[in-house]
Amino acid sequence: MDAQQDRKAKNAWSWGWRSAAIGLVGLASVATTTGCPAPQDPVQIHGQTHLTLIHTADLHSRLFPYSLQVGQVDAQLGLGSANTVSTIGGAARISHIIGRERARAGRVLHLDGGDCFQGAPIFNFYNGEAEIRALSQLGTDAMVIANHEFDRGALNVANQINLWADFPVLAANYQFDDWRIDGNPELGRVVQPFTTFNLDGLKVAVIGMGNLSTLSSLYETPNKLGIQPLSTVEVTQFYVDLLRPFVDFIVVVTHLGLEVDERMIEGTSGVDVVLGGHNHIVLQPPKTILDCSKWDPQANSHYIELADGQGQSETTVPTKVKRWCVPRPVLLAHSGAFAKFVGRLDLVISDDANDKPVLDPRPELYYGNDPLNKFEVISHGYQLFPVTEDTPEDPRLVALLEQYKAGLDALIDLDLLAGFAPDGSKRTAPNGGDSPLGNLVATAAWLRLGIQTDFSLTNTTGIRADMVPGPVSVEQIFNIFPFDNAISKMQLSGVEVQQLMDFVAKRSAGRGCKSQAQVAGVRAVINCTGCTTHTFSCQSDSDCNGNKCDMTSGICAVQPPCADHIYIGSSSQKCADDAACGLDAKGNVYLGRCDKSNPDGDGNGRCWTPIMPIGSYELATSDYLAGGGSGYQVLKRNTTQINTQVQQRDALIDYVRAQKPCGYKSPKDVGYTSAYDTKEGLMACTQDSDCPTEADYVCACAESSIDGPIQGQCISSGPCGSTGRCVLKACRDGVAAHHRTMCDGAVKPELRKLCEARLGACQAAGETCKYLACIDRRMGNYADNRLNMIGQ
Repeated sequence: MDAQQDRKAKNAWSWGWRSAAIGLVGLASVATTTGCPAPQDPVQIHGQTHLTLIHTADLHSRLFPYSLQVGQVDAQLGLGSANTVSTIGGAARISHIIGRERARAGRVLHLDGGDCFQGAPIFNFYNGEAEIRALSQLGTDAMVIANHEFDRGALNVANQINLWADFPVLAANYQFDDWRIDGNPELGRVVQPFTTFNLDGLKVAVIGMGNLSTLSSLYETPNKLGIQPLSTVEVTQFYVDLLRPFVDFIVVVTHLGLEVDERMIEGTSGVDVVLGGHNHIVLQPPKTILDCSKWDPQANSHYIELADGQGQSETTVPTKVKRWCVPRPVLLAHSGAFAKFVGRLDLVISDDANDKPVLDPRPELYYGNDPLNKFEVISHGYQLFPVTEDTPEDPRLVALLEQYKAGLDALIDLDLLAGFAPDGSKRTAPNGGDSPLGNLVATAAWLRLGIQTDFSLTNTTGIRADMVPGPVSVEQIFNIFPFDNAISKMQLSGVEVQQLMDFVAKRSAGRGCKSQAQVAGVRAVINCTGCTTHTFSCQSDSDCNGNKCDMTSGICAVQPPCADHIYIGSSSQKCADDAACGLDAKGNVYLGRCDKSNPDGDGNGRCWTPIMPIGSYELATSDYLAGGGSGYQVLKRNTTQINTQVQQRDALIDYVRAQKPCGYKSPKDVGYTSAYDTKEGLMACTQDSDCPTEADYVCACAESSIDGPIQGQCISSGPCGSTGRCVLKACRDGVAAHHRTMCDGAVKPELRKLCEARLGACQAAGETCKYLACIDRRMGNYADNRLNMIGQ
């Protein structure tokens, strides 16, 4: 019996529990779909034993290895050296790690935290089929369904699970429409609230908790997903109570996010371990959170609060009842995202009352082993395995994915280069405002031919990856912008623009004052601490972002976050500072009105124009936000929307490809000489020494660019004739490396032969860099404080 068959036999007991449903039902009615009792295992475990949990989450379609500029945090976690570009990730490498760790463990489960869909081209073309098949081949024991699994709709994810998943898919906090009624998705048939495993006599329950915060359509009526969201705490406690008499250990695998994970643990009693996802973070080491966290000083006891299930409440809001309980330490682990890491949590657990947990953060609260909870975690160890280019690949996964790689090669040229980024482009900014990559993305939509609006706005979280330094391929832009979102245009009044930017301020304030939007054509001061320029009317505290509403005046006692100043369109007025742009009606300086990101020769910037309440402004945004996604209701209710059908990704590719190559100079540029009077705008040269010395340029021509003695570097072997042009050395070396990788990785023999028949890698690279767009400051690849964040 091979490992896969052994795993399925081991799980046979678990699949008998699939018919569990919300409602107070006896376990006997849910123990098996056949009506037969669950098989009894003769193995009896007592005392200390071991359990290993392997955890992955948020793979986001990164089934193939990809390039990443390693950041400081990832470097500290072992992914590589900081600020270097490495090839990381890939399902075949993950499979090797999981297979190796399974072999090193006894009782072991691999649990996945969801969001395996969306994030790379393979999802755009195969709709999640490859991801589910890969997880099945990995030997995944259970997975929680997450928000991006719904990116192609409920019907698609139901079909992919039904066709390809040989593991249970979980979500206890989703109540599905009856799948037996025509027209309803079949999610209720293929997704279950929990599953159980008999691991050599140790009975482990795994409860799944799907995402509630990001799927805004869950709260719409009618609900196109056919899902009713349920209370996280209430549902978790219900299933803990349901399962506890029949299992030894309870794991909750979630896609809720860190804060909700913590609140769930604190508000429940009986969970042993939580494996989380959604925030794309690593907890190293895992956190220890006490459950049963509320304290009643009068009763001198801890408790949790649950809705009154006795029907005693006559109000529309259910009353809460207290359940007394004993606080217990619960482990919480997150293992990162984008196929960067695999987490392994090794547990020593025991049902012996004499075994005291060593991880208890507050030992004074320990009252001894609770027989109801059976096995408790006594000690643990956590290992994080980076998925690097040094990790071997599992040949079974390589073989499985080869057909998809060949299919992608036939459908789209992902290796096609759009530009060269000497320094890359970051999607985040240290000051929390606009980012270099965010500005590029927003500008591409703003200036797109046929769109060309007054300003543009897109959501920060829609930009999923940094632009890596070096050649930028179509595949990398897919990784940056995986969503198939089109650009919508609409007309907004000045009042609506204010409401829009106030909403951005509110969302940003709730996320550490990190801007949740990226913009072009507009500048704003985002005040996360509370508005100073206008007041908010209110009818209840909920209108005041959690602060008090003064019911007498109808005004928030403490003003919520807002956009204090908004400017759309620059003027011809020069400025040395904000004061030079004039004063507002109250005699105050317009903060942030003077834009000095591109000063003139005298160091002066340009004054921007404040919005007028009765003015009309045209906005370009994604159809996702235009439809109310991420809570943008101010856009959803707009009736002037026009969907241009131009995808944001295509706008970015076109914007980049229209730019000039690195080294280009026009007659207006400093340092221009007659040597730049070429069709490319690059300096003519015959040898490397003719090229500019302020950067590392080389003279490129087909007859002299060859492979050098150092692997991966090109050299100029001799003088160039009239075709010699100065190009960045990094561009020639980088494009040559891309060319070699493309040829080496060609699936089809005819493509490999075509590569070999062309110019050498260095020759082709030198010619390519003569026209390949340079993604640098010249085209707007920088942050200019257009979103000035106050209150970080």
